[in-house]
Amino acid sequence: MPARHWVTNRVANPVVRGLLRSPAGRWLGKHLAVIRYTGARTGQRRQLVAGYARPGAAVWIWVGGAASKRWWRNFRTPAPVDLWLAGEHVTGRGFAVEGAVDPETCREGVAAYVASVPGGSRAMRLGNPPDRLTSEDLRGVVMVRVDI
Repeated sequence: MPARHWVTNRVANPVVRGLLRSPAGRWLGKHLAVIRYTGARTGQRRQLVAGYARPGAAVWIWVGGAASKRWWRNFRTPAPVDLWLAGEHVTGRGFAVEGAVDPETCREGVAAYVASVPGGSRAMRLGNPPDRLTSEDLRGVVMVRVDI
């Protein structure tokens, strides 16, 4: 694990998780969520912090650098998930939406994320607006959709 990932995972994320679950989470959690799930193979409870958009009854979580991350693979089969969103604890079922497999649904998630998260398009390094993204543009994009 690269040093910057170690610092993020072992130092910064535990602090941020605590803040997002506290009363401060109302302010800090407008675009950051705590995600808690059970590993599909290990059965271990895991928690992480990720950016999200919440347009209605669905929560869209962008998996930045999806090729080098594994957590989202736990949602290739729909699975229960706990979320803390802006200080609110909600539960739902999450499933991974891979742009290479389901570009239309992935495009929907990208559009929701970009519309809701300031700088989302820049962070995702999109060359086009969501409505003009091609299947090729979405090949490496992974979103996790949580229906609450």
